[in-house]
Amino acid sequence: MRLLRPVLVVIAGVGALVGGSAPAGAAPVDTAALSTDPTGAHVELRHGDTWVERRPKGSVTPTTGCVRRWVLSPSAVALRITPAGDYRQVPMEPAPGPEYRTYHVWCDDQYVASVWLRPQQFGIDPRLVAEQLVRDLPYPAATVGVNPGGRGLTGLASWFWVDGYSGAPIVDTVEQFGMVVTVEATPTETDWDFGDGTTGNGLGLGTAPPQRSTVTHVFEVRARPSYRVRALIRLSVRWRLGAGPWQTLAPVLRTAVADYPVVSSRAALVPDR
Repeated sequence: MRLLRPVLVVIAGVGALVGGSAPAGAAPVDTAALSTDPTGAHVELRHGDTWVERRPKGSVTPTTGCVRRWVLSPSAVALRITPAGDYRQVPMEPAPGPEYRTYHVWCDDQYVASVWLRPQQFGIDPRLVAEQLVRDLPYPAATVGVNPGGRGLTGLASWFWVDGYSGAPIVDTVEQFGMVVTVEATPTETDWDFGDGTTGNGLGLGTAPPQRSTVTHVFEVRARPSYRVRALIRLSVRWRLGAGPWQTLAPVLRTAVADYPVVSSRAALVPDR
């Protein structure tokens, strides 16, 4: 698992006002000007996973009366103030869905509530994060292997395969903004172009020796000077947020190329001794 590069996200608009209540014994909070939901508010990401209300330009105080903070909780717990003025943790109700995380909401220095929020409520589209992750996946270099190596002979089957891909999925996970996004790219189909006008769709990645490859071709005419053999690898891509359901993304295409000389095979008569 790795972290994304720091990204600043700003949501424009005016916050919707939702009632909230301060814990018993805490200083009163102006709930008439407070929202536990960042949707529509001016907020930005600061200090890792803490979202802070951004003061309007040129204003000494925010329009809602206090600076709200949404601080990510490492576990699904709410805060309750004790008679001594400290906070104790109590379990939250079950999450509404797998993509929700617990945030403690503060109004200036006053605790307001602990709530379940989704990344989308901070203006983050996890699908866009997944698409960025797919673009940055560590795709291995793909090359075409061939037997016989060096050069082929007309009339003799040549075996082909793709080096660098085994058929196993390429997986990466990123954790940021209080969410975990996982992507998988799996080779599912490989089309071949043997350079002599012959193509084969869906032939697969082939198999390296000593096993016989599933991708073979017989050249009938020698190359001048070589045939350009291409393998087009199609990777099916899927992603998910946290432990949520898998969703598909556009497939990724990778290409492996090799120049393969092919010479004519000729029978020679050897005199009897």
